[in-house]
This record gives sequence, C-alpha cells and structure tokens, in this order.
Amino acid sequence: MPTLTHAAAPQSDPRIIRSKAAIQQALLNQIAIGRDFESLTVSEIAERAGLTRKTFYARFGSLGQVVESVIIELFSDIASRIDDTMLRIPMTNNTGSMLVFRAYEAQREILAPLIRHCPTALFIKPVGFVVSNLLRRTIAINDLQPMNEADEAYLVAVIASTIHGVLSVWVERGFSESPEQVAVFLDNLLVDGLQKLLTSHSESSLRN
Repeated sequence: MPTLTHAAAPQSDPRIIRSKAAIQQALLNQIAIGRDFESLTVSEIAERAGLTRKTFYARFGSLGQVVESVIIELFSDIASRIDDTMLRIPMTNNTGSMLVFRAYEAQREILAPLIRHCPTALFIKPVGFVVSNLLRRTIAINDLQPMNEADEAYLVAVIASTIHGVLSVWVERGFSESPEQVAVFLDNLLVDGLQKLLTSHSESSLRN
C-alpha cells in the first residue's frame, strides 16, 4: 500500500501525530485498492486505523478533511523543495517545474488513487492553498507588489484547476509521458502569462 511520509511538527503531541497518520493511511489504503471516496465511512476508516469514531472526530471533521490534509502535506513538501532561484523572474528554464513533476512521479502510488477516486473539489482546495503560498513567495522574492484579493483568487483557481487537469490526464495515460515532457507542456501553458500578469500588476500598482 502507498505510504505517506509525515514530518512531525515541533512540540506536537506524538499521540495526535500517530492517530492522524493512522487515519490518513487507512483512507489511502482503501482508495489504493479501488474504493471510491463516496463509499467510505468514518466508522470504517476509524476501525481500520485502530481508533474510535470519537478519536477520529477529535482529529478531523470529516473524511473530506482527511483527503485535504494528505494533499496539503504532499504538495507542501514538494513546494518546499523549490529554491528561490527557481522563482526569480524571468523564469527562463523549466528547472522548477521539472523538479515538481519528478516529485509527482515519485509519489504516483499516492497521487493516482487520490485523483481517480476522490472528488475534484477535495483536490482543488488544498492545492490552491499551496499555490497561494508559492505565489506570495514568488512575489516577495521578486520584490513585486502584492496582488489584490480578487486577482489572486482567480489566478490561484486557474493554476490549481490546471494542475489537477494535467495530473488527471497524466494518471489516466499511465504516466506514459516523462515528468520533463509534462513540465514543459505546463510551463508553455502558464509561465509566460503568469510572469506578465505579476509584473504588469506590480507596475500598475506603482503608477497608482
């Protein structure tokens, strides 16, 4: 079964960390064998994790939150590997995207079942959270003006939805294209427009 690697937060209660990990792993194990998310119940996942329903609800509000937590952990870990040089504008090569898609491929045993068997909304929301943090980091590194709330919301939604769409096709095609091929495709689709939007927005803010 696919196994999620957890980085323990400082000062976290080890019992909470273990029970959360057990719940996440129990859910991952079920979707890995082809169970659709809608067929799962809190009682079943709690039992398979060796916990009570009461403990489950002390850690997560719903099964959807379990999925979201797995995706946030996975994508946040991958995003943390992107160094500042990869986010400097102009982004003239694909090193950042290639690093990311190689990491996605390395986590294919977790990613593929999540994409196949979980609702799109449970994927888009946590990916959007990670994308938003990465976008703000890019703005800070390049000393650009912050985006307004509406523009950031639209941009994050577009990027998160595009990532889900590209990964969905890659999964359905059995990862037949290399990470490098997919990274180049996504960069050609998004990067030029993203850079233009960020720099033009910053220039417009300065003029105003």
